Amino acid sequence: MDGEGMARVLINAANLHVGGGVQVATSFVLECSESLRSRTSRRWSIYVSSAVDRNLKAAGFKPDPSLDYRVLDIHGIASLSAKNAHLFRGFDLIFTVFGPLYVLGRIRSHVAGFAQPWIIYPENEVAERLGLGQRLKLRAKFALQWFFFARAERLVVELGHVKDRLERVKGFHPSRVDVVSNCVSALYFDESKWAPVPAFAEAEADVVRVGFVTRDYAHKNLDFLPRVGRELARISGKRYRFYVTLNEHEWGSRSTEFKEFVTTVGPLTVAQCPTFYRAMDAVIFPSLLECFSATPLEALAMRRPLFASDRGFVRDVCAEHAMYFDPLDPASAAALIVDWFERKSQDEQSAHVERGYRHLRSLPGSRERARAYLEIIEKQLKLSCSSV
Repeated sequence: MDGEGMARVLINAANLHVGGGVQVATSFVLECSESLRSRTSRRWSIYVSSAVDRNLKAAGFKPDPSLDYRVLDIHGIASLSAKNAHLFRGFDLIFTVFGPLYVLGRIRSHVAGFAQPWIIYPENEVAERLGLGQRLKLRAKFALQWFFFARAERLVVELGHVKDRLERVKGFHPSRVDVVSNCVSALYFDESKWAPVPAFAEAEADVVRVGFVTRDYAHKNLDFLPRVGRELARISGKRYRFYVTLNEHEWGSRSTEFKEFVTTVGPLTVAQCPTFYRAMDAVIFPSLLECFSATPLEALAMRRPLFASDRGFVRDVCAEHAMYFDPLDPASAAALIVDWFERKSQDEQSAHVERGYRHLRSLPGSRERARAYLEIIEKQLKLSCSSV
């Protein structure tokens, strides 16, 4: 340490470039940056990726001069290179918002967020769809990831089922795992910070719009959407369309049949997500495999009906406030959607989304999450000092 009690602490989000990890890191830095100034017994560094930095700036963030704030893009195992590895030396503790952190040399103390369901659920519905070669490749990838996760002194997870699986499947001691529930960013409750989504300027007015904020990962089950679309066309006289957030490359690889039922608005910043949800008539979440996803809670925060996979990673956080379907059966999803839009009264709809919103607001928020992360950092620093 730099003198008595002056620990050097790094908050690391340089490896997060897409998806929910960027949102969590953005929210954490926004919430904790003010309080770090008062923690004068620590020297704080914050590394963020360009994606996190863009979202922070869009939310009005200005780094305090007292913080060592750097924009640094680390992609996968690139941090193993000598060019990058030295950037992670000399810290008493590194808190990686979501790992793994690929550094081979000794880190005095490392706390990593864990959100990789493939590691704790190696046998899953997505893997069953893949060929042998793909399964072996993924197995090698996640074995490498686990090697680096397992080197952390402490893992932080978002739901209890993840902690249980780390213990049962990976033999990770439960005393080294903290559960900090994910949540909706405070930005969702401050409309002044929302950014527009220009793609909606040409949206068709007579179409029921069902949204899904997602990347094109196999476990997100995107092929399910056109199957639901075909079923909706068969059983309903209304016009339905799905809106997703795929990038240009992902969209270009999709078939004409997929595009018959689905439109992409392109990738969104964190500040654009509330605008996207508000433009939707409903949200769908057909994922097959997650540790946690904020999308269902964001739908509740925006008072949108949520149609979601009947899986524990949704039920654990949304309880009865989502409408659940079998993510392998498009007819079950289509039936729920038609029932909502064509049979439920406006009063029933309003009452349902208001109950969901109240449930969401009863959960811990982003400020509580940031406080919990900082408490874990302090706890681990004390443990590290006592073991020296």
